[in-house]
Amino acid sequence: MLKFSYLILIVAVVPLVVPSEHHKPKSCIEVKEYLNPTENNYFQLYDENGNMFKAFCDFETEPPFVWTLIESLTLRNSQNVPYRKSYGFNIPLDECSTGWGLYRLQAKHMKSILSSYGSTHYRATCNFDANVGTGLLNRNDYLRFSACSNGKILETTSTQCTYVDYINVRGYACRRCYVPLYGSDTQHLHVDLTLAATTACPGKDFIVPDRVVNEDVFGHYSHPNPVFSCAANQNSTTNWWIGGIYLA
Repeated sequence: MLKFSYLILIVAVVPLVVPSEHHKPKSCIEVKEYLNPTENNYFQLYDENGNMFKAFCDFETEPPFVWTLIESLTLRNSQNVPYRKSYGFNIPLDECSTGWGLYRLQAKHMKSILSSYGSTHYRATCNFDANVGTGLLNRNDYLRFSACSNGKILETTSTQCTYVDYINVRGYACRRCYVPLYGSDTQHLHVDLTLAATTACPGKDFIVPDRVVNEDVFGHYSHPNPVFSCAANQNSTTNWWIGGIYLA
């Protein structure tokens, strides 16, 4: 009789465990919310029309921030004229292979990520290495700012004084300050350190004493400086991300 009662219990409980409807995440923040991964990896994301694409997710370097990679270019590729354009121009590069030297999402995929739940910030890093530790050794040569502080980043012209959370170039850092960002049909999004030191942006100028004339950082690289880690050699990479804070 005991065995019979036990079987009745199993039959009664199992039907209550039904799989939930499959969620199609639009960003790595949604991946974190619904799948709760703990390690960086590639994941399938979906745009606003339900089309699938693959992207790299960074969950580890800056918790509680979660980041979706939108572009990664070597210095050599960054200096090629076809890729020297702001993110408002649709120049998808190797979306399927997600290589770190020549990778850029479609413009509509970037916009879908930015419009998704929790996406509030942009980030630029140098030489992110998915195969070493968390991928980012430190926050030297690093930039982070709110999407609200510059609504033009995904437009064809993104030139604007931008209030940044944090910028660091070779250890010279500024928190909660304005820097000029430039982007157009002939310029990839970047900071010109000469103009950052002399611009009419509000507040104090961002000064890097050992800069070269019109040194470009975080993109474009018409005037690179090899002491900036994104431009140390032709294979150094600049990585751009969209992300935000995930709170469980």
